[in-house]
Amino acid sequence: MKPFFALGLALSLGVAACAPKPLAEKKPAPDYQMKVAQVSAPASKQACYDQGSLSAYNSRMVQQEMAVGTLSCQNADGSRKYDKQYGEVLAKFSGDLSSNAVELKDVVTKRRQNFDVVITEFANREAQQRNTDPEYCTRLERAFAWALSPSVTSLSQVPPPHDLGPEMNALPCGK
Repeated sequence: MKPFFALGLALSLGVAACAPKPLAEKKPAPDYQMKVAQVSAPASKQACYDQGSLSAYNSRMVQQEMAVGTLSCQNADGSRKYDKQYGEVLAKFSGDLSSNAVELKDVVTKRRQNFDVVITEFANREAQQRNTDPEYCTRLERAFAWALSPSVTSLSQVPPPHDLGPEMNALPCGK
């Protein structure tokens, strides 16, 4: 019986040694954004966004994408997966979000757009991403991890998980 025990033990240890090791958890980083097709800058300076305007646009885009993702991604029991993280992001960046509302209103008003329509468009387009991005919730989880990491001090440092700018004609000015 001892030889069978020894053989069984050796086999078990051999199988365990070949089993895949769990991947080390990735450190928070701003490398989660879904890639978009490269779009050339508009020919007209009036049609493009300067860096400050684009930053205001992207900051609100991030917030809206996180809000939609919080509503979309669920645990196995049906509860919202990122409620806690979203609340922490809102608390951490409350000042940024307040000033961003004023900045973005100025940006969209200059372009003869409606602030509420732009915000709703962010949310509607992000809701569609859930259907086309197989890594949707994972990407959002990494965005929350990055946003809540100590090295991030401003919402402008958080890339939107899905850059909706090109499809909404919010393109940076060429150099």
